Amino acid sequence: MPKPFALNRLPSSIREELLARRAETPGLTLDEHAAWLAELGHRVSRSSIYRFLEAHEAKQHDTANAAEPTDAKSIRLGCLMVAAGVSTPGDKVDLLNTAEELLIWVDSTATK
Repeated sequence: MPKPFALNRLPSSIREELLARRAETPGLTLDEHAAWLAELGHRVSRSSIYRFLEAHEAKQHDTANAAEPTDAKSIRLGCLMVAAGVSTPGDKVDLLNTAEELLIWVDSTATK
């Protein structure tokens, strides 16, 4: 079980402000974040700050990936878009047939 972040012992308002500072001014260094926290009376190591910020960024990335649509309409639209790039230009029947073939392929690979 991983060790809890030292920053989790800080008030949530301080943690939120740290995340806001990073978002608003991404060029700030770990030393600058540590100095700011020290000014507020919180002595936290640079490595603790780094781990906290990186974990938050990874969590944000995971949340963004989880929000990707996977419903049936989105899958059909994706197949149609791919088919538009490979089917005969101006041939609607070829476009729809190619999209349907791609959809069948997607369905067959999703059930394996």
